[in-house]
Amino acid sequence: MSFTQFFIRRLLYVIPTVFLVTVAVFSVLHFIPGDPVDALLDEGTPDEEMRKILIKQYGFDQPIYVQYFRWMAKVLQGDLGHSILHGRPAAEILGDALPRTIYLALAGMLVALLLSFPLGISAAVKRKSWVDYGAQVSALIGLSLPGFWAALMFMLYFGLTLGWFPVVGYVPPRENFLEFLHHLALPGFTLGVEMTGVLTRMTRSTMLEELNKDYVQTHRSQGLSEISIVGSFTLKNAMIPTLTIASIRFAMLLGGTVVIESIFAWPGIGLIILDGIFTKDFPIVQGGILILSFGFIVVNLVVDILYKWLDPRIKLE
Repeated sequence: MSFTQFFIRRLLYVIPTVFLVTVAVFSVLHFIPGDPVDALLDEGTPDEEMRKILIKQYGFDQPIYVQYFRWMAKVLQGDLGHSILHGRPAAEILGDALPRTIYLALAGMLVALLLSFPLGISAAVKRKSWVDYGAQVSALIGLSLPGFWAALMFMLYFGLTLGWFPVVGYVPPRENFLEFLHHLALPGFTLGVEMTGVLTRMTRSTMLEELNKDYVQTHRSQGLSEISIVGSFTLKNAMIPTLTIASIRFAMLLGGTVVIESIFAWPGIGLIILDGIFTKDFPIVQGGILILSFGFIVVNLVVDILYKWLDPRIKLE
């Protein structure tokens, strides 16, 4: 199978996945108790006539499958509907918020990689030494800390006690890039610590597996240094499964930053979706989850393609 055929086949796999995701997102939201029209009506002054008009205007009087196909027809044209509460296109609101979540997810991933790779590699190379034990303890702490508790502790110590970083808010990078990085540092670091434990343990285990293989012993018998063996041979092979975990975690970050965004008042897409759930703003919630689902699918597709680049031995079949 050629690379082009493999790429086309993977794209074809995406189609039923996207369809099932859209059906699930659309259906589940309609089983949530309550009525989104209530959010449009003044509290305490229900107007049944206005209620009927709004229900008909937003198509809630149609069967659910009719609503789904009407919604999908608009989605295919890039129209995610209008926010019920804000009265603006949902695509516009989500488009403004998505880059902020991507910035936060990238910062968290960068922190996790910078911490986990050195810890995992050094733990594998120095197995059963104090370096190895220290790295494993650090990974265990990272896995055990609840994200919201770590965020509050980092906010309290680095933000309020030491005053090194602002604890809330967002500054657009085009407005002031240094201030943008200053506001991004603390939530990005908090998010990265959550991933460090998983990636550290994964990197250590894959490196140990590679270091125990016969080709490593052959290179050692040839007089190659440990640094040369690790840097030129074992590291690249060990990164393939680690890349899988890292990519999945990154895709999960795009939709899993809501806790950090809420604590640090970071106006990302997770916070927008959370507000939409509380206010029954269907277009915002549906559009937001759909965008994040597409992001997850695209990230996994890119990883599948990177596999072949990282290891030519992988068969495309």
